[in-house]
Formats: sequence, C-alpha cells, structure tokens
Amino acid sequence: MTQPNQSFITETFKVKEGHLLTVHQVPALTHPETGEVAFSMGVVAALDVLKGQAAELGLTEMQFDPALIPTQEVPDPVSRELRRAMLARGMTGAAIARALGVKPPLVSRWLSSSYHDHSMETIRRIAEVLDMEVEVKLKPRAS
Repeated sequence: MTQPNQSFITETFKVKEGHLLTVHQVPALTHPETGEVAFSMGVVAALDVLKGQAAELGLTEMQFDPALIPTQEVPDPVSRELRRAMLARGMTGAAIARALGVKPPLVSRWLSSSYHDHSMETIRRIAEVLDMEVEVKLKPRAS
C-alpha cells in the first residue's frame, strides 16, 4: 500500500461570495500515485481560523500559521482508568448507565479521554457499580 507524502502546498479557498483566499505553505498529505491532496483535522481547524481572519480583515492572501493547529490534549487519566475498570469487569457503558439510572451519553462523556471534570461522587458511584474501591494517590509529576 502506497503511503501519502507530506508536502507543503498553496491552496485557494472561497471565504465568502466573491472573496477568495490563497494560503501558502499549507501542510498536506499528497497521494504519490493519484496526486490527491488531504489535510489533517488539525490543519483543517487552522484553515478555518485563517479563513475567518481573512473574511474579517478582507485579506486575499495569507501564510499558513502552524501555531493555529490545535494541540492534542493529554488523555484524562481518570477516564482512562474508569474505562479500564469497566472493560476488566466485562461491562458496557450502557450497563453502567442502567445501574446508575442515567442516560448512556452521560456515561460516554465520563469515559471520554477528553473529559477532565469527574467528581469524586461520580467516581465512587461508578466504582460501586463495578464492585470496586476508589483509591486516590498523589505522586510527583514526571519532569
């Protein structure tokens, strides 16, 4: 299977009716055989920001700004541990939701690696459903 090549291209986008924006040095993945171009989700997000700026300021040409690519969040360790425990017990998010009397999307949010707002009460309730104990441990940060 042929892998796409990383390249930097100049691309023109329609910002609004009658307003085109040319962006230089856009990181792209180019298929070596077909020439098909694709952008990562982070580059798409950064391009959306640039298009918004261009529309506001009436710009028709910009340099791509890599600083606009969203940084990947560190997965939440509590969510990861809850998911690990759930799988170890052979349970599903839907089963936990039923046991807690909440809707499955709420449990899905608690298990999401991007969710960083678990209350101790929520953790305790989930642990109870999983027939587990909660242990809180503080340790020095990795440097």
